[in-house]
Amino acid sequence: MRHSAFTIVEILLVLSVIAVFGALSIPSYRYYTIVNDLERSVDQVTQGLHRARFLSELNEQDSAWGYHVATGIIFKGGLYADRDTGFDEVQPLPTTVTSSGLSEVSFAVLTGDPSATGSIVLTAVNGAQRFITIQSGPVLILGEEEDSDFLTICHYSGGGNPHTIKIPESAWPAHQRNHGDTLGACP
Repeated sequence: MRHSAFTIVEILLVLSVIAVFGALSIPSYRYYTIVNDLERSVDQVTQGLHRARFLSELNEQDSAWGYHVATGIIFKGGLYADRDTGFDEVQPLPTTVTSSGLSEVSFAVLTGDPSATGSIVLTAVNGAQRFITIQSGPVLILGEEEDSDFLTICHYSGGGNPHTIKIPESAWPAHQRNHGDTLGACP
């Protein structure tokens, strides 16, 4: 009577094929996680900056608000060192991403003007970099200022002269409702 079974050679062949696929997929997965961490960090920093600006424009807690990049903290106050820690909102960057350039930005009450302009540089462990540019006006990711997700509007800030800024399309309804802003550049 004959029994069908796998031979040791067939088992070793299958195990070696699985090992090769595993060895090839691990570096690809590592690269994917590094790139994903960098992109997630860009989103996280820009959202933190937008939230700090929004809270300042609303005069939330009668205070300016800011964002500290290295710690990922949205803070109440004009300076990170002098902040009210009871209001900290913490979203730390992944350990695979470091920051350089501007270390913190706070925004003026009601107008939302940034305390500093320049760039925040996010660098992944593989050397890939992304830049977030802070300008007077909206927070922009370098290279996306002409993106269709941004609108050019005439912004009417509290009592000051109107000025032309670019905002994310999703922010348009609030700007129109709260400030009476209009589409297009200011006259």
